[in-house]
Amino acid sequence: MQTAREQHLVEFFVKDFYKRTVELEIYLQEKYHLNFVRVVSTRFDRTTEAISRQVGFLSARYLQALASQVATIGIGWGNAVSYFVDETDYFLASHLTIIPLVGGMGLLNLDTHANKLASKIATKLNAQYSTFYAPVIAASKKEANELKKSSLIASCLQAAKNVDVAFIGVGNEVESSTWRKLNYISQAETDALAQAGAIGDVVADFFDETGQRVQTDFSDRLIGITIDDLKRIPNVVAMAVGTPKTRSVRTLLENNVINALVVDQDLAEALVQ
Repeated sequence: MQTAREQHLVEFFVKDFYKRTVELEIYLQEKYHLNFVRVVSTRFDRTTEAISRQVGFLSARYLQALASQVATIGIGWGNAVSYFVDETDYFLASHLTIIPLVGGMGLLNLDTHANKLASKIATKLNAQYSTFYAPVIAASKKEANELKKSSLIASCLQAAKNVDVAFIGVGNEVESSTWRKLNYISQAETDALAQAGAIGDVVADFFDETGQRVQTDFSDRLIGITIDDLKRIPNVVAMAVGTPKTRSVRTLLENNVINALVVDQDLAEALVQ
């Protein structure tokens, strides 16, 4: 049995059809006109790890339902997307092309990088995938602009902007964001973003409470698609766990940035208050 589980021949997961989570799903779907909503129960003292894995699992099930209807899938970066890729089952979807939505992030924390995640999920689906040949953070605004003008990076950005569906994570408040936790951003840069009104981030962009891009020296150095680009993608699936993401997720919902949502019950409860 252990060998069968390791080889994904046998899988176990919890079906928790809890009335309250169903009510939350219906409310959020109707209020924000979403294509798909799943809320993961936080009952039974589940760990954040277990909840995050189930959010990834349900997102992966949604991918499997969509696979035959799309040709290109965009992949963001971060922990939520990493869980989603881990929980994606092996199935044949060789017609698909997996496309990273942001540049690479150096040699640390590779398991959460878009290029790595795109490669990993493509292997599971026997799909094609592209690589975003650029750093996500350029040394300067000038360098970022020059890189974006190069034919190779311009083609990566163009492909990312035109995916049929995108799977993304949602950042916390700037001070507790993954950028900060992984030391991709300094305290001074964090303070500058907060002073400019940033309340969260998606892909390679920071946004304020009105859903508009926030521009600082740091954000101008980022290479990847923006929140404005996300608004033009037909189907954007956001995955998030934890109430610290409430303001970020609510802003994305209110500004029609996302079309599908997979979250935990605590976050869902905060969103409906």
